[in-house]
Amino acid sequence: MKTAFLLLLGGYVLWTMFSAGLMRRGRDGRLDPVAALFQTPLAVLACVYAAREGLLSRALVFPPAWLLGLALGHALFALSVILTHGVVRDAWAHFLDLGGIARFTAGHPAVLARFVGISLTEEIIYRGAAQSLLAGLPGGPWTAVPAVAVLFALVHDHFYRNSRRESAEFLLFALTLGLLYHVTGSLAVVIVVHTVRNMESACLEYRALLESTGDEDEANRALELSVSGKPLETP
Repeated sequence: MKTAFLLLLGGYVLWTMFSAGLMRRGRDGRLDPVAALFQTPLAVLACVYAAREGLLSRALVFPPAWLLGLALGHALFALSVILTHGVVRDAWAHFLDLGGIARFTAGHPAVLARFVGISLTEEIIYRGAAQSLLAGLPGGPWTAVPAVAVLFALVHDHFYRNSRRESAEFLLFALTLGLLYHVTGSLAVVIVVHTVRNMESACLEYRALLESTGDEDEANRALELSVSGKPLETP
């Protein structure tokens, strides 16, 4: 099972890199059915491995781990805003706007559910399974953590589309997730940190959409399309 998982992961990374190359050359790039052939068995094998290792236990809903994840996720996202945009004032204003973030989250339960599912699946695959398996390599976690961070970055399409600064920040975030998992041994912590990042990013995107459209319904529609990965329709 371990060999099958690592082979599937390697194939998925290579396929993602190939598909990103197609998109850069102006091709359609809609290769989701092929990606699903890798993603589905990867998720299944990772869940089987995690269950065997006792990772899918009540520890996933351990309140202190959730609170730690919420605090770390919020602080790390503020740092990411500084690193990618270079405006400390805006990052600080967002950091203090807990009420606004809470209202956005409460008003978009479907977005939250989607991001929880994505974070849960990805963290089981990359931190729960891949990082644990690669820790058996020479160097142990100091090999596994950066290796998995690079693999994690390479399977995200936006890693290829973003600016170098944004891609470097995303790789740093992936490294941070790996270190957090290594230090805490808690999937719950990294799942919550991952979810918080995605939700707060969507919150900023929604605010920008609302400012540009001036229409709440249109901003919600554009956000749903963006979150689902579908292209925005043009008139």
